[in-house]
Amino acid sequence: MHPQKTTRITMLIAAALISLPTAASALGTGRAAGTPLTPPPQALDAQTCLSCHTTISKLHTRGAHKDVNCGSCHTVKAEHFSKPSAANRPTTRFDYESCSQCHTSEHQDLMNPKYHYAWAKMGGNPAYSFIRDQDDGWPRSLQYRFPRFHSSLMADFVANRANGRFQYDDKTGQGKPQEKHWDVIKDMHPENGDQMMGDVIGIGWRPHKGREGQQDSRCLLCKTSETMMEYSYDLMSANPKGYDFSSPVVPMLKKIQTGFNCNFCHDPHSAEPRIIFAPLIESMTGENGRENFYQKTVGSKASTPIEVVDMGLRGFTRKIGILKDYNANFQCGQCHNAANRYLTYKWLKDDKPVRPEDLQKAGVSPYATEFFKDPLESWAWFKAKGWHQGVNGTTGVHYVNGSDHPHVEIMLQSKHGQAGVTCTDCHFARKADGKAEHQPSLVKLKVENTCMRSACHGPGSKSNWTDPGQALYTIEAIQQEYRIRVQKMEMAAKDAQRIFMKLKAGEASLPQEVKEKLETAYEKYLSARDWYLTDLSSGFHDPEGFNRTVSVVTWELRKTNAAAQGALKKTPVKQ
Repeated sequence: MHPQKTTRITMLIAAALISLPTAASALGTGRAAGTPLTPPPQALDAQTCLSCHTTISKLHTRGAHKDVNCGSCHTVKAEHFSKPSAANRPTTRFDYESCSQCHTSEHQDLMNPKYHYAWAKMGGNPAYSFIRDQDDGWPRSLQYRFPRFHSSLMADFVANRANGRFQYDDKTGQGKPQEKHWDVIKDMHPENGDQMMGDVIGIGWRPHKGREGQQDSRCLLCKTSETMMEYSYDLMSANPKGYDFSSPVVPMLKKIQTGFNCNFCHDPHSAEPRIIFAPLIESMTGENGRENFYQKTVGSKASTPIEVVDMGLRGFTRKIGILKDYNANFQCGQCHNAANRYLTYKWLKDDKPVRPEDLQKAGVSPYATEFFKDPLESWAWFKAKGWHQGVNGTTGVHYVNGSDHPHVEIMLQSKHGQAGVTCTDCHFARKADGKAEHQPSLVKLKVENTCMRSACHGPGSKSNWTDPGQALYTIEAIQQEYRIRVQKMEMAAKDAQRIFMKLKAGEASLPQEVKEKLETAYEKYLSARDWYLTDLSSGFHDPEGFNRTVSVVTWELRKTNAAAQGALKKTPVKQ
């Protein structure tokens, strides 16, 4: 049922049409802002639409898109005007072509592979560190070596995480940006129904990603916005009217045509900066987040204010967040965040699952982030709650907290973040005219048009870099510190691992107090390892925070290792 105004509109669809400039008059340098290159497929009387869609009206009339016709992005059946229902609901365009009707240069930027090809020409591209997964020996350093096309996120997902169920028609397809993944991806095993299973071992380009088939629909929230109107704001609840986390993935995938859509970050009605990821909106505005960094510092350079808009219209609550100013740390942070994944947590005291009612009692929002500044702060918070996220297979030590690419968390409290620097300042180059080049890619390939044009290091600044080598040398020096300190931490962790393996095998014993201190130090190591490994910047996003954290972890491991070695007692071999 339509939850807003449902006054019967007894006009025919023909009466809803309005005239727009012809294609010829819209082309050329005289084209007015907001005028599409070609007329929309179905031009509509915006006032007819907005008379019912009052929330949309508020957004549409206040922004730069106020003159864009609804038919540029929506197709409406005639009966929707006289008797609106779910059956005749308008369709929404999520493809790049809808936005590129006007935003041609941004579209060209996004689909330009030049930075990715420049990276490939470098050759070799060695990893910055080598850390083996201590549960299965997976060589995690491999994950640094393959930057992906953002526009091909869905193609990457369905081809590399489906165990061969979906594959590229031709391997050359993965070497260029893809607007529509089904143009290059084929279902190789339709006989497997809803199972994401074929005949090839799945891979994931990132260490925190599933290495086999992905059967959880929550991952689609960051790959495409096509499903955004089908998920309720409360992601924990079942949603019989739409999608929820129990929805089968394969049928959803087959309906999705595009990924990394423009409307993740740009509201199509008002053209204002926005976020659509419910957990991040909840973290920034929810009652349970009153003590997190963002909510305590909102309005500062790092913490852009947000307006929450309830979109309704589907029979369940949906919300978006409109940012006061463009801040890519939050826009990119919709996907690049360390959502805490409380559904997978257990109690340390008895290993029983942490239930929804436990979360409510603890004042915790499921899937939200607490905006922790480093893994030790995160570890202490979860430890105090008495929760853990599993057991390390080699040592038997608990993973107190796990982390998935905590980019927004790291950036907000870093030196750059506190100065108001955001993701696009480094990952989007600035053109000669000052506009951002819409091509998220590796920073090292564009320092001349990022940091060397910035107020921090550009002309007239204290750094005043005049040679790209100055920027690159600084980056390399920071990442060299990362490599060395990571290896020192890994060596100390390996010493602790040997002790735990002796204890597990029954070859030795430790006094309980000594063992607990060693476990605590190793818990912190596991937290730091995943936090900075999945950051993928090799320490560059927050050098000071990384150096401080890893130093503390390494010193504690060395201290507790020495104490354990001194107290270790061999267990007599039973005859």
